[in-house]
Amino acid sequence: MKRTFKVLFFSALLLVSTRCGLKPAGSIDTVTPINPNPTGSTLSVYVFSAPWCAECNRELPLLKSKFLTELNAEQQSKVSVRVYVVTGKTAGQVATQEISDEYGKSLELPFTMVADKYYKTYRQYFEEGYAIPAAVLLNNNKQIIQLYEPGSTNLEDLFAKIKKNLN
Repeated sequence: MKRTFKVLFFSALLLVSTRCGLKPAGSIDTVTPINPNPTGSTLSVYVFSAPWCAECNRELPLLKSKFLTELNAEQQSKVSVRVYVVTGKTAGQVATQEISDEYGKSLELPFTMVADKYYKTYRQYFEEGYAIPAAVLLNNNKQIIQLYEPGSTNLEDLFAKIKKNLN
């Protein structure tokens, strides 16, 4: 009975703490994050996602739509959006650039797709858990303007903050 309780307790804890994400198997590799602000960008949006995550697959097309309709061409050129893919096609699979590129194409995303192998970049912003989707809005000095806690990004708030910081 004691062992069953421990198993159930830790299983529940894992489910609550991970929401949509799970830590991939394997040792921690280093991945050099891409420069978050290409020349001319004022803001960066990092989105953490995975191909198997239902909420991610719902949220990314909405992000694309809002980016293309709520920002004019000049504003779009000042905002760098990167989607960091934290796992492969299944929750336990390691992210690869090939899978990241396939994922971006499958959703017809205009954003840069990056494999975040072993949650390396994710860990720079979120210390605990592995939940996705999650997002970060950064200024051109890489300072955090807003962290959007894992689970679902408030896109209305994100675009309000983007517009405010572009002015």
